[in-house]
Amino acid sequence: MDMKKKTILLLFIFNVILLILSWVMAFYAYPKLPQRIPLWLNFLGQQTIKVKKTPLFFIYPLAQNLLYLSFYFVSRNKHLQKRALKRANVYSTKARKSHISDLKEFVYLCLIFFNLIFIHIQRSLILMAHGIEKGVDLWYFFSLFGIILILIPYYRIRKKKLIEK
Repeated sequence: MDMKKKTILLLFIFNVILLILSWVMAFYAYPKLPQRIPLWLNFLGQQTIKVKKTPLFFIYPLAQNLLYLSFYFVSRNKHLQKRALKRANVYSTKARKSHISDLKEFVYLCLIFFNLIFIHIQRSLILMAHGIEKGVDLWYFFSLFGIILILIPYYRIRKKKLIEK
């Protein structure tokens, strides 16, 4: 197994671990939650939405799984891969495989940060329900988005350098 495949496998495993942790955290916390829980955090001055304890609490890990599955299937879609290769003007077989591996690596790496965002939101909701915190840690939350935005030009530059070689 070459280095790229090992990297992709490792990123895949980390994503699965984060998805499992999200569900474990939700199922562990749910029975211990008070009767009124927040379902939405007060981002940028919005009002916190509090409701009677409901299974809607599991919407965050569910949304996390749906996002993961959609990105996973999009990264594996042959039609979309062909379109991306055509747009990038990649025609040699070796370059095609490299480009697709880079795409999968990028998707899995971004998904790790999206999973961390969902886990942070869920953790904040749990702590708010118990009155321990007043909301999400905005610095941490926006820094995760910042990292994702930094990854986009990083992979574009990296792809150009690989094509040049």
